[in-house]
Amino acid sequence: MKFVMIQCVEAHHHNLAHILDQLHINSYSETEVEGFMKDVEGKKEISNWFGSMKRPYRYIISFTFLEEDKAEELMRRVQEFNDSVERISPINAYIMNVEKYV
Repeated sequence: MKFVMIQCVEAHHHNLAHILDQLHINSYSETEVEGFMKDVEGKKEISNWFGSMKRPYRYIISFTFLEEDKAEELMRRVQEFNDSVERISPINAYIMNVEKYV
C-alpha cells in the first residue's frame, strides 16, 4: 500500500482530474492551499512565477492510498503531463510507504 500526495496549481487541476479518471482512481481527498514563494535570498518577488508574497498562488493538494502498481502508473502519467507542458509549475507527486494500517 502506498500513500500518494499530489500538488498542482489550480490551472492544472482539470488535467490532474482527467489523469485520475483515466486510471479509475475514484477515491481520493483534496484540499486547497495558498502558497507563498521567496527566492534564496528571501526577496519577496520572483519573476516568472505564479505567486509572490504580495499575491499567493493557489494550489490543490490531492492524496490517496493505492496499490504499488497503480501508484507507479499515476507517477508515469503525471511525468508525461509535465513533459508536455511548460515547466514553470509542474504537477508534483510523491509516493510514500505505508508501514502499517488498521
